[in-house]
Amino acid sequence: MSKKRFIQAVIVRSLPEPPKLPDAIRYAEDLWDALTRHGYGQPVESKPQAGKDWYRELSDRQRKWFSAFWLAFGYKQGRNEAAMRWHQLGDLTDEQYQQIVDAARKEAGKQLAPGQVRKMAQGWLFEKRFLDYAPDERVKQGEKNHVLTRLMGELNGIRQLHAASGDEALLEQINKLEGQIRQERQAGRGSDAHVAI
Repeated sequence: MSKKRFIQAVIVRSLPEPPKLPDAIRYAEDLWDALTRHGYGQPVESKPQAGKDWYRELSDRQRKWFSAFWLAFGYKQGRNEAAMRWHQLGDLTDEQYQQIVDAARKEAGKQLAPGQVRKMAQGWLFEKRFLDYAPDERVKQGEKNHVLTRLMGELNGIRQLHAASGDEALLEQINKLEGQIRQERQAGRGSDAHVAI
């Protein structure tokens, strides 16, 4: 309830006579102030100012990532409002920004049912719809492990062929696969795999 409505409600409940109305208003205002000091009453919300140029308020890094988001999202309506919501996200890591940009690209490519309209960027950011596209960590780790397991399976197969045939041409493939496996491990993939090269 706003202060105005509160004072009106107090006056309506007390129904003062016209000469006592100024005293009743003072009483209602004092009551509002006392309640507010004690943690009651409506707190003043700090809402972003709509007339502000929010794109200019972004840091250079935020502006770079916002531009990538805006391009990926594809629905070119309400840029300033979207920049305001981007500003409210705060300073994120590059990985978090990239996740939002990737999700925006997926959102732009999503087929809508007949009669549906695409959500504007500001609402999409405010509702954190990008989290709908965030892969489950177990799925990501499973995909990483799958790549490493496939490479190690190929390596073991070629090693067995080399041991059986002694064909020196297979050594080049073995070295290539060992290099790929090292790269996967250095990239932080497959940390749960226990197969040695």
